[in-house]
Amino acid sequence: MESTAKKNRMVMAVILVVAGLFMIAATPFLVQSALDPMLQGLMKQVAQDPSYASGPMLMAIFYPLCRALIMVAGVTSILIAYPLRQGENWTWSVALTCLAVPAVTGMYMMLPFVSFVKNTFPPVLPLILVGLIGFWAILLLRTSERAQKVVDFIVFTLLGITSGGGFVLGFGAMRQLLARPGKPMFANIKIVSLTIGGPLNWVCALFVFAAIPLLARRKALGWWLALIGAVSAVVGSVPTYFISLSAYYLIGIATGTILTVTLLMPSVKRRLIGELAPAA
Repeated sequence: MESTAKKNRMVMAVILVVAGLFMIAATPFLVQSALDPMLQGLMKQVAQDPSYASGPMLMAIFYPLCRALIMVAGVTSILIAYPLRQGENWTWSVALTCLAVPAVTGMYMMLPFVSFVKNTFPPVLPLILVGLIGFWAILLLRTSERAQKVVDFIVFTLLGITSGGGFVLGFGAMRQLLARPGKPMFANIKIVSLTIGGPLNWVCALFVFAAIPLLARRKALGWWLALIGAVSAVVGSVPTYFISLSAYYLIGIATGTILTVTLLMPSVKRRLIGELAPAA
């Protein structure tokens, strides 16, 4: 960070404070505004399809958990703004991670809302936009080298998309498994396939998200975690898609494949963790 222009560090610090204040002040209301109508729509779906019966309980747990994560990320963003402005190297990776939280968790919260609440503006969309815009701004202000900016923008955006998609797929599988007929037994091969695709996509989400701060610090471990997570998403999604015929698993196949191919490109790898990558 010491090599980053002082003006850029000041802009980053302002972004962190503004985004942090928004995450702390607005998140409680935006998440609740999404949760209540989504649960109402979901309960109507449960009455028609018992396979959704586990949904209300899970949503009532995971929405508040996501809200807490976003608010902690907001607090952290504000607290690290000053040391980032002073040029402390560790702050850039933490800043990126904090701003990725509302983008990734917001993606998870928005999908059920748009599925069960029709023709209504998703209340969590501002959280996603604040996270994305702040994330991209912090990412691109780090260096003036154009080639590095391009690589960072593509790779870190893919990390966020892949981790968000992996979490959504894992959650969807868990919802169906908890409401499966004949439990605790597994009635058919379609149900069994969810025990493959769901957990593997959750592993993908965990590994790929953990890669964000590590790759921001240009650590080889971050590259390996991202690669393992991306390949895991493909390995889990391919058989689950062909057995369950659920188009949602095409998300895991597509994002995992694109991220894998991108990471394996020699020029990209050098920019991320090789001699061309500036130390964070």
